Amino acid sequence: MGLFRSLRARLTLWYVILLAITLAAFCGGVYIAMRESLYTNLDDSLESRAEIVAGIVTEEGVLNVEGVMIPGDPVEGEEFARIYDASGEVVLDNSARQFRPPADRDAISAALAGKATRRNLDMEQTDLRVLTEPLRTADGIVGAVEVGLSKEEVQGTLNELLVIIAVAYPVALIVAALGGVFLAGRALSPIDRLTRVARRISAEDLSQRLDMRLPDDEVGRLASTFDEMIARLDQAFRRQRQFTADASHELRTPLTAIKGQTEVALQRDRDADTYREVLSKVNGEVDRMIRLVGSLLTLARADAKQIPVGRESMDLVEVVTDAVEQVRPAASEKGISLSVESNSEVRLKADQDLILQLMLNLLDNSVKYTPRGGAIEISLRAAGGQAEVSVSDTGPGIPPEHLPHIFDRFYRVDKARTRAEGGAGLGLSISRWIAEAHGGILSVESAPGRGAKFTLRLSVS
Repeated sequence: MGLFRSLRARLTLWYVILLAITLAAFCGGVYIAMRESLYTNLDDSLESRAEIVAGIVTEEGVLNVEGVMIPGDPVEGEEFARIYDASGEVVLDNSARQFRPPADRDAISAALAGKATRRNLDMEQTDLRVLTEPLRTADGIVGAVEVGLSKEEVQGTLNELLVIIAVAYPVALIVAALGGVFLAGRALSPIDRLTRVARRISAEDLSQRLDMRLPDDEVGRLASTFDEMIARLDQAFRRQRQFTADASHELRTPLTAIKGQTEVALQRDRDADTYREVLSKVNGEVDRMIRLVGSLLTLARADAKQIPVGRESMDLVEVVTDAVEQVRPAASEKGISLSVESNSEVRLKADQDLILQLMLNLLDNSVKYTPRGGAIEISLRAAGGQAEVSVSDTGPGIPPEHLPHIFDRFYRVDKARTRAEGGAGLGLSISRWIAEAHGGILSVESAPGRGAKFTLRLSVS
């Protein structure tokens, strides 16, 4: 059974089975067609001999025989010929010299009634094909003529054909099996190479590729798809490793700060105000860790598709206004003005809590990185079946080389985005996921010194 675990062996087996069935049907068809053709020719010969005999024994419409055939008769030497008169009695018979086949009274009666019949006779000396038909003159049926020919030639030809088939059939299957093994091997050799190369690729090193340069056929497309899959896995593993490293780094920072503060406080006795200050700093670091762990949990659940996204009718203007009011105190502390521009109500079906979180992330990001006395503008509009919300600030902007990575996890733009200003670089990643979960797009436009503009586009249908 181990042999048939091989795809090559199974393909060859099915090929040989199909060929065996096809050849059997073909050989059977050839044999039947040859048999019918030979017996048709034999029957034609019987009819010709019957006409010759009939022509000899009838003269001017009268049966003219003298009991036996005379030497020199044109049918002398044939297997046998008989003539019967109108009463069914034999008046001519040349079969006595070799053998005497039995008379078929039913066939004779049918011939005298005007119906020709054919039958096979199995004799000890030979097998015969016999034709019995009416003997007609101008006055009607005057008797019956019966002629017979040996089937030895026909049987000999059919036997030779059977021998040829018996020899050619297995030979053809053997040749086909060998050819099938060869062709299957040639066809599957790229898959063997693909398997060997794939075995060398492991989770620790996904940088290798098959790169087999095969033609654009089924196997070639399989290899290309496999390379694309490895590339996606490699990218996913890299992101996962980077995510783990960044998360570890982000968590280690507040833990290190907490550890340092507590160690300093424990080195000697201090007054209550000092302890209160240390605890305040520790509490701030704990809050930061809570926010970080919460963001990590959100992203992990989003990757696992465990966050349900509701679809309820909501007023986008109301949600944006709510978000603006929540960040207004922080903006007022920095003297940042907030303005909302909207011409009409914008309704759509979305998860209101997630959209609110997205807007809070964008506004919080703008408030943090807009300098004191700056401005943040929020505009809403609906057109062409889409709702568009843009958040523009007057901050330092984002250099062009950083724009492609601004939504990456834990990504910060140097100088413009620092840890000292807060955040772990996860807010924009979460915002982008919320937009994509709603079938929308979150994009950014920016230039150094000109601020940043984040635009959210959602379908209102």
